Amino acid sequence: MSLLEISAVDVDLPLSGSLFPSRRRISILADINLSLARGETLGLVGESGSGKTTLARAILGLQSISGGNLAFDGAGLRTAADFAAIRRRVAMMFQDAQASLSPRMSVGSLITEPLVIHRVPMPDRKAKAAQLLAQVGLPAAMAGRYPHELSGGQARRVGVARALALEPSLVIADEPTAGLDVSVQAEILNLMSDLKDRMGLSYLIITHNLSLVRHIADQIAVMYLGRLVETGPTAAVFARPLHPYSVSLIAAEPRPDPRKRRADLAIRGEIPSVLRRPAGCEFHTRCISATTRCREEVPALRHIEPGRMARCHYAGALNTNL
Repeated sequence: MSLLEISAVDVDLPLSGSLFPSRRRISILADINLSLARGETLGLVGESGSGKTTLARAILGLQSISGGNLAFDGAGLRTAADFAAIRRRVAMMFQDAQASLSPRMSVGSLITEPLVIHRVPMPDRKAKAAQLLAQVGLPAAMAGRYPHELSGGQARRVGVARALALEPSLVIADEPTAGLDVSVQAEILNLMSDLKDRMGLSYLIITHNLSLVRHIADQIAVMYLGRLVETGPTAAVFARPLHPYSVSLIAAEPRPDPRKRRADLAIRGEIPSVLRRPAGCEFHTRCISATTRCREEVPALRHIEPGRMARCHYAGALNTNL
């Protein structure tokens, strides 16, 4: 049984400023189908505006879904009571670690606060803080510091410690290495991998950083304009992407060798607005290989090979060797 199951999930929102919001709605997410196994890491990638954060909010119960089903460890998630029942088992790592920490609280208070909120017995708060700090490679003395005294890497580790306080099964990490030096990014990714192995954690990582996904994710899901356009094992997707959007994202990944830059595969133009979705394949306005069929016919997300799906009429056929 999967830890997290997302089945045909839709999110529609009322059009802002409408006199009749119930009648005028826009589709933010449509037909999202994903599964996350225990101890697995899923990387959710795509440009800004692709719907990644909206999906994370839906999983956390912060955004109502319009259709489909969410399930965590076999239990359906529909009502506020359903989400409250799993709140201790799902933790969040925020993109801006420093801003997510209250400047008025010490590190020790910050990382043990989730236990206080959920009324978990904690005979010795100082000892618990030291234990959590040790898990993320920080000394116990760090408990007495305040957020403004932390480096970027230390703030990120404190964010990880806070996320681990309730011993969750799933951690949703929003850009977990944003704003960090390359060497510190590697330290945080190695820490997350180690915690995953030691604690049996599952991760849902939301990111623009494909290098991060390549390093840590078992599975990858590529989103475009609120739709999944490709899913599959990370190694397979990077080796042979099936959708032109995935091809372009991977080609745009920074590479140290300038001879390997692929300007010919760069994504053209800006991501369209959800208010004016293109007809046919929604990516056709930016795809260098679009045909008349792409402009007129909506492609389905279909199985291309075992464990891999893509939303493209010509999935795999247009792939360029990267």
